[in-house]
Amino acid sequence: MVKAIQVESEVGADGVLELRVPLGPDDARTRVVVTIKPLPQSEPAGLPDRQDWHQFVQRTYGSCAGLGLEEPPDLPLPQQEW
Repeated sequence: MVKAIQVESEVGADGVLELRVPLGPDDARTRVVVTIKPLPQSEPAGLPDRQDWHQFVQRTYGSCAGLGLEEPPDLPLPQQEW
């Protein structure tokens, strides 16, 4: 087995990094080396901040307005026979 697998994960609040990487039955009992390399702080982690979300909404709001999409009429409710 000679293959490199890159997995991004986050260390938990308890300071523990938990990894689960399925490799398949052919690689069972294979010894591996795991190298920990922190990502740069500039990369986003988690949810976007409020300003990013506001800019996203401003860019995308109304983007389908010219497509001629219409809300279909409500379907009639079936009559109940009691």
